[in-house]
Amino acid sequence: MKHIKLYLTALLFAALGFTSCNDEFDTPPLTGPVATLQPNTTISELKALYWQDATNYVDTVGLTEDGHHMVIKGRVVSSDASGNIYKNLVIQDETAAITFSINGTDLYNSYRLGQEVVIDVTNMYIGKYSGLQQFGFPDNDPSFGWQTTFMPLEFFKEHVQLNGLPDASKVDTLTTTMSALPAATNVQGIQNMQSRLVRFDNVSWQEAGQPFAESEKTLSRTLVDAEGKTLTVRNSGYADFYNKTLPEGEGSVVGILGYFNGTWQLTLRSYEDCIFGSQEGTKNNPYKVSEAIAGLNEKEGWVEGVIVGAVAPGVSKVASNSDIEWKAPFTLDNTIVIAESADVRDYTKCMVVELPANSKLREIANLQNNPDNVGETIKLKGKFTTVLGMAGISENLGTSSEFVYSGTVTVSSIDENFDSYGASISGLLETGWTSVTVQGNKNWYLNEYEDDNNTYAAMSGYKGTAPFEAWLITPAINVDNLAEKVFSFRTQVAEYGSVNSKFEVYVLTSNDPKTATKTKVNPVLADPATAGSSPYSKWANSGNIDLSSFAGKKVYIGFCYSATQDANYATWCLDDVKVGTRGEEAPNTGDRNGSAEKPYTVADVLTNVQGTGVWVKGYIVGYASSAVATESAVFGVTGTVSKTNLLLADSANEKDVNNCISVALPIGDVRNALNLNENPGNLGKLLTIKGNLGTNLYIPGVKSPTEYKLGE
Repeated sequence: MKHIKLYLTALLFAALGFTSCNDEFDTPPLTGPVATLQPNTTISELKALYWQDATNYVDTVGLTEDGHHMVIKGRVVSSDASGNIYKNLVIQDETAAITFSINGTDLYNSYRLGQEVVIDVTNMYIGKYSGLQQFGFPDNDPSFGWQTTFMPLEFFKEHVQLNGLPDASKVDTLTTTMSALPAATNVQGIQNMQSRLVRFDNVSWQEAGQPFAESEKTLSRTLVDAEGKTLTVRNSGYADFYNKTLPEGEGSVVGILGYFNGTWQLTLRSYEDCIFGSQEGTKNNPYKVSEAIAGLNEKEGWVEGVIVGAVAPGVSKVASNSDIEWKAPFTLDNTIVIAESADVRDYTKCMVVELPANSKLREIANLQNNPDNVGETIKLKGKFTTVLGMAGISENLGTSSEFVYSGTVTVSSIDENFDSYGASISGLLETGWTSVTVQGNKNWYLNEYEDDNNTYAAMSGYKGTAPFEAWLITPAINVDNLAEKVFSFRTQVAEYGSVNSKFEVYVLTSNDPKTATKTKVNPVLADPATAGSSPYSKWANSGNIDLSSFAGKKVYIGFCYSATQDANYATWCLDDVKVGTRGEEAPNTGDRNGSAEKPYTVADVLTNVQGTGVWVKGYIVGYASSAVATESAVFGVTGTVSKTNLLLADSANEKDVNNCISVALPIGDVRNALNLNENPGNLGKLLTIKGNLGTNLYIPGVKSPTEYKLGE
């Protein structure tokens, strides 16, 4: 090893998201995240600079010769969606490709095929594992010495930025032959060919007729070309196509070209990479409805059709055209019927699709709540079999990865916690949400907080170019179809000293905020005063916001982040968006508003009331003897009485710390007058005090008090 450093260097990282739009009115242009990093090195140059001929080694990427961070860019050419690629991400530019070994699964959710990425590789670890040059983390194996293995996913995220929207059409596949693969003596050729996305034409499978692999067991299969040359193909027993049959005859095969101990190997990204015959039934080349019907009980895959109706109520077996509802109103939300064209009214030429309960497919496609879906095109994945007595599609899970809806998404309810999309906002945008950037170069993104496995939407102007105006907008909502005409959400904020970063919420007439009519609403929002020692505030419930005034209309809910030039920019976080059902209520304080005349009670503070410079009243019942009030609450004036805090309750006789709040007593007049060490007679007195609501001693409380009143 030349200069390995076994420590991590923290790099500034601007998290970015995708933007898109889907509008029944004027369609704004598609935009995407804009990387702030500027590439200065090709992948080929990087690989050559850090290449060692050893089978295994680890090195650390340093600065360029002129003292700058080394930055590369490329497009994602791999995908682990099928399960055949495991914990690897491959990017490729016009010169070469490189593998990133990452301790993370479902990487395709965040880094989709065709996504351009820009990566600051400075202080990342590069080396080889069994001869394959890759980025990873150092591992000193007793048998093989230093080699690269899986890096933490968070470490990778610190170094990478997305640039633009994924575009699979821009992925470059190199058509080559087995004879052209570089020999072991061709070092430069090996450098440039390792990890490339390649295609071999006019090849056959030596094991044709056998499955690709066995359940939970990885197998090697062999490609043979017209000259009799062979290439090993590695197939995982965890791939979703492991039990499919290797096709007969000649065809083409696409895959990631690997290198293992001096031998070339190929790894397929999906079953669609095995191109024999017409290769129908793929997402990109789906069956027609008539073809799927003809292949009933024999075929599976993707089918494309037009939504023409839904199964009528009380029908367990479709036996006539009258068993289908062909026009609105539609009674049930659990099926759709698709056909090859919009004018079909013959059930024998249609397929029925059962919509799984509580699925994205049901939410978006059902006709009871979305009658305008009639005539729209949809693609679905599944098995073609008999469903409800007619041709149908089974085993579609209803997830966003198993259908593609091409029309305007109109919903009658939303219950979105953002947890099903990984850290990529692109999956969310495929379900009808839109992200629109009016000003600036920053966009909404999804962020994962691993401590509680929570994913939320977020926006910040950090490291961007002001001014900013960025919107995250729901799908279209048919207000008349809402079970309850309300919506709610939660927010969190890290203010970072910002004075002008704003978060606002509007009801819109379209998902283009530049042209839509906007109606501002006034929900309860997160208060930075609740941050405590953390930069992030407590999560705040918006309360249930009334939509009844929009009856008879189709509307969108728009969440807008805006800021002008500032030294710091706040980060606003959004989660648990509910439309059509009631969320958690905002704290109900009656007519109490935190003023000196109408102070909050202890109960109000315990229900997450927020504010700065507000008044609270309660009885002094004790103190906390350590930094964790729940573990050290003392009710009375026994022991070594603390001067730094008080416990308040709504009852002077309270003995349960869970019914108390903590009051911080900073050095000065407030402490001198109120602390129980020097003023034991204050015990049991009513205290009305002004300060900032937040967390103190790990329980709700009052911080930085400035004024007070003792007694009734």
